[in-house]
Amino acid sequence: MAEQNNKLPKQEQTNEIDIVEYIAKLWKKRPFIIKWGCVGIIFGLIVAFSLPEKYKASVILAPEAAGNNSSAVSGLASMMGMSIDNSTDAISVEMFPDVAHSTPFIVGLFDIPVQFERKDSVIKTTLYEYMLKYQKKPWWSPIIKAPAKALKWCKSLIISSQENEESSNGQRNLATLTKKERRVVSYFAENIQVNIDKKTGMARIEMEMQDPLVVYTVVQTVMNHLKDYVSDYRTSKVRQDIENLTIIYNQRKNDYYEAQQAYVKYVDANKNVIRQSAQAEQERLQQEMNLAYQIYSQVATQLESARIKEQETKPVFVVLEPASVPNLKSRPSKAKLLILFTFLAGCCAAGWALFEDDVKEIVKEITEEK
Repeated sequence: MAEQNNKLPKQEQTNEIDIVEYIAKLWKKRPFIIKWGCVGIIFGLIVAFSLPEKYKASVILAPEAAGNNSSAVSGLASMMGMSIDNSTDAISVEMFPDVAHSTPFIVGLFDIPVQFERKDSVIKTTLYEYMLKYQKKPWWSPIIKAPAKALKWCKSLIISSQENEESSNGQRNLATLTKKERRVVSYFAENIQVNIDKKTGMARIEMEMQDPLVVYTVVQTVMNHLKDYVSDYRTSKVRQDIENLTIIYNQRKNDYYEAQQAYVKYVDANKNVIRQSAQAEQERLQQEMNLAYQIYSQVATQLESARIKEQETKPVFVVLEPASVPNLKSRPSKAKLLILFTFLAGCCAAGWALFEDDVKEIVKEITEEK
């Protein structure tokens, strides 16, 4: 026990000496660390001014409260003696992110018109053309892509046939999208952010792009398309019912008019006839007319009920925070990039200053063994 107690102070003293030694090394190498810190600042400035600026736009939607929608329409229907089922197979707002990231939804954004300013002129084009022709890239992007382009060029020399998918003839088939179209779809699938607050049901739609007018247009369009998508989904079954009931309504209406005309013609033709056979025929035609009217009236009531239900099932969204054209860029943050590159350069320089001798010894041992 005594020996162990004697060893502890020595170990603590050794550790303390090591820490002091490291601090002394860092202080001795401070010009080297400062120099590399300045190199980090230079690299940070280069990167900060090379990255294209991005702007963020957002909008917040609040859905209708469940069970309170179209209460006035329901009351009107009940006064008419019609019952409307309030239960619907409505798509949940929580599915907004999946819908916004789906390929059909994103492809539906390709042809929306956008405009932006470039060199004191306003350029008008489609969103797809903007993504292909007017997106800015950092200067090192062509250098990074050069090997892939060279490999593709070599393959084109070997394979003379051109890819069929590069010509879509202006028509987009979701099953055979071109490589460029798939890249644009992937970009929007990654950058369209739809966040749902599960407590309140509010949906926040955000998007970052390089031009403030374009990102504003995209966010507005995404919001409108999502609202239309939900509205079409919720009313699709009711609209189909209305179409079917309209066909039946026209048929029953014609049947009633034909039965009415047959009854009127027979009564006019046999006005002064008192035979029992004539009265029996008249009663039969009258019953057929009354039956046709009852069916016609029931179908008309069902059709009107379906039309009221269509209005009731349409969702209502309140725009709590409308989108606006952003004035300030969201990225890149030059200050953060400067701090990051300076910190990394300083850490690398400090690590080399502390372990330079150890690294050199290891390299020397490896070279001697060879």
